Amino acid sequence: MAHAHGYQTGILLESGTNELEIITLYLQWLDPVTKAVNRTAYGINAAKIRELVAMPTNLTGMPESHSSMRGVFLLRNRTIPLIDLCHWFQYEPDLSPEAQAKWVVVVTEINGKLFSFITHGVDKVYRVSWDRILPPPDMIAYHSSLTGVCLVDGQIIQMVDFEKICADIDPAMAIDAEAHAIIQQATAAQAAKSVVIADDSSVIREQITRTLEKGGYQVIAHHDGQAAWDYLEETRQAGDLDRKVLAVIADIEMPRMDGHHLCLRIKGNPEYERIPVMLFSSLVNDTTRHKGESVGADDQISKPELGELVSRLQQCLVKQQG
Repeated sequence: MAHAHGYQTGILLESGTNELEIITLYLQWLDPVTKAVNRTAYGINAAKIRELVAMPTNLTGMPESHSSMRGVFLLRNRTIPLIDLCHWFQYEPDLSPEAQAKWVVVVTEINGKLFSFITHGVDKVYRVSWDRILPPPDMIAYHSSLTGVCLVDGQIIQMVDFEKICADIDPAMAIDAEAHAIIQQATAAQAAKSVVIADDSSVIREQITRTLEKGGYQVIAHHDGQAAWDYLEETRQAGDLDRKVLAVIADIEMPRMDGHHLCLRIKGNPEYERIPVMLFSSLVNDTTRHKGESVGADDQISKPELGELVSRLQQCLVKQQG
């Protein structure tokens, strides 16, 4: 397969539309009992994909690496880790020559780093609204490698939590709330209000909350942008916005309402003028930063730079006051 550098060219969406382009990929695996061939559809946000390449012929093994890591390969002088997605989900892959001829490696950028994943084929591109993507059931959400599910063209597409996979395989990608010293503390006036956060990962919500609380802030956490917006609107309509809300920190990728759309709504209402909005996401990079700027975000921080969160929040608050 030829390189598909800049795979998203021509399909990237305008900022704040609350839509995304889903690239569907599939895994083809054998039933553990009957050995019948099954196929499961998964989805990835097109904004994460850098290119599609053929299976590399020269792989270098990595001693003591995760069992799903197949090694590293060179791509235009960059060393790329190769992760076996089928092994990660504990499937037995279909290794027939016909099946392997369709395998595709998806090269992604997660938190500024390149990772690649073995898939058994790439299918269609769907443009969908975030409100069609439902979070996984609560009973599996904490430990699941899925961020959501959606029904498109009669098939269920499972959205993969690629950030979680990368963090489990590469410890340097994990966000550690305890590892960062908090130098700046909230003032008494700031501590009297709350920072509203929105993130669909319960783990990330807890880590952001612990970090902000160490800095002396109160936190109100929500599992997606829609829940955060509903809270903000209820607070505004009750006349308590200035008294209760200090700032908003939002992930970008979230079911129901993404961070860009949340930011656009906040910045579109003059009553929210004094409230800074920060985007804290794995999608913040040199390629996508302009999207956050176009919806009026006061700052954008790439995960896992949690250590910068409090100091950057303080900078936003000082700028807002000035």
